[in-house]
Amino acid sequence: MTSSFDARAQTWDDDPRRRYLAAGIFAALEQTVPLRADMAALDYGAGTGLLTLALAARVRRVLAVDSSAGMLAVLANKAQAAGQAHVETLHADFTKAPLPAGPFDLVASAMTLHHVADVDALLRNFHTLLAPGGRIALADLDAEDGSFHGANAAGVYHLGFDRAALERKLLDAGFVDARCADAVRNEKNGRTYTVFLATARKP
Repeated sequence: MTSSFDARAQTWDDDPRRRYLAAGIFAALEQTVPLRADMAALDYGAGTGLLTLALAARVRRVLAVDSSAGMLAVLANKAQAAGQAHVETLHADFTKAPLPAGPFDLVASAMTLHHVADVDALLRNFHTLLAPGGRIALADLDAEDGSFHGANAAGVYHLGFDRAALERKLLDAGFVDARCADAVRNEKNGRTYTVFLATARKP
């Protein structure tokens, strides 16, 4: 899967649907999570930085984490061109690699959870990374029939998520105030898929 994302990194942002999706997710995040100029944020599954760079305009520091070196290279070039020296990149997979030094005030992720086999373990790792009072904001697909990825389903472990079940997972991982809300609609393959934003807080 990583090599697939590496191969598509240079043209990833060319698809206007991806830019629209990222903008909608950030708008939902901005309305739900109180962003502050002194915050340290982590964007997991950052890709080419469509969400990362939006966050970077609002917070003190963003660590962009991805398992694709190709995606991170594009992100780093974009951050440099934008003069955003407070954006850092980390090539890592939190289900395999040691966690970076924290703590963070926000852990965000857009359309990455369905690529993670063990979501419960990842949520526990996110909890560990957050400072007390820190927040999590995770955007992903509502449960679907597999048509979203179609033939490009390599590395897809979940066909979206049931919102109530994901809220329970967040509570089991130690979070409080877990809730899911509509974020944006994604048009693909002639169909409309809904994307939610799951938020919660570390006590």
